[in-house]
Amino acid sequence: MSMRVAVFGASARPGLAQVRQLRAAGHEVRAISRSEVTMEPGVEVVAADLDEPASLLAACQGVDAVFYTSPTFAGRASAVERSARLGAAARQAGVARVVYNTTTWHPDSVTGVPTMDHAFLKTEALVSSGAPVTVIRPSLFMDNLLTAWVKPELLRRGVLAYPHREDLRVSWISLDDVARAMVHTLAAPSTTAVGAVVDLGGPETLTSPDVTDRLGAVLGRTVVYERIPEREFGRRLAAIFGTTMGMPPEQLVDDLEAHYVFKNAHNPFEITDVHELVRDLSTEPMSRWLARQDWSRDGGVAPGSLSG
Repeated sequence: MSMRVAVFGASARPGLAQVRQLRAAGHEVRAISRSEVTMEPGVEVVAADLDEPASLLAACQGVDAVFYTSPTFAGRASAVERSARLGAAARQAGVARVVYNTTTWHPDSVTGVPTMDHAFLKTEALVSSGAPVTVIRPSLFMDNLLTAWVKPELLRRGVLAYPHREDLRVSWISLDDVARAMVHTLAAPSTTAVGAVVDLGGPETLTSPDVTDRLGAVLGRTVVYERIPEREFGRRLAAIFGTTMGMPPEQLVDDLEAHYVFKNAHNPFEITDVHELVRDLSTEPMSRWLARQDWSRDGGVAPGSLSG
């Protein structure tokens, strides 16, 4: 059954994937963005601001479902309130389903790790709004290999530089497969989907050397893994994103160091228990995904997320 779905953050990478996959599945799409965006013909474009409740309510009215991905960088200080505001608007508009892409795994309680706590509190605020929420917690995006902190080093030196332990096993998944999973949940009855938390990974669990083997096969050269200390990786990201997250650079470095230390210690990336909502969903292995990407030096780099 075709639905009308509002996609918040439709101009960002997760949102663009959601628009693509909703359209591919035959759904009508209302693309929501704070700034003016151009979408393919047939996609309704509506302006709304997460800080303006009236605009959120208008954006949610007349749709069957809402796809929401909290902005990773902009407005971090108000992100929890924004999630609550979006949930309240969806509830007031009578939306039947809100599917939330957390973009990163997070624990189910406060741990003292700032990034993890922030992610948890955003989810908690959305769920506590009373909206009918399905939570999708992805593992790690394959698309991060195309970002400014990974792709240039791959092309220049043949090096995958990341802070993960060499033996950390990760169920990598693409943004398009995350979007397909979100679409897939719409077909489930509310009794199954509402309140569900879906930890989502791809079809393989790979170590970093496994990933470099696959990269080398696609790039036609030797690619090696270089583990970067967590704090050094935080400094690299802080240099790229500056003050866009609304915090002093050293605080961002501290938070990112704690983020990767936590994930190296607890490894939430290996998803072995497939949730019933996505049990019959087929996802793409990394080699096939890599082969479809533009690895030329002119192919550009993408903005990223803190999913990994």
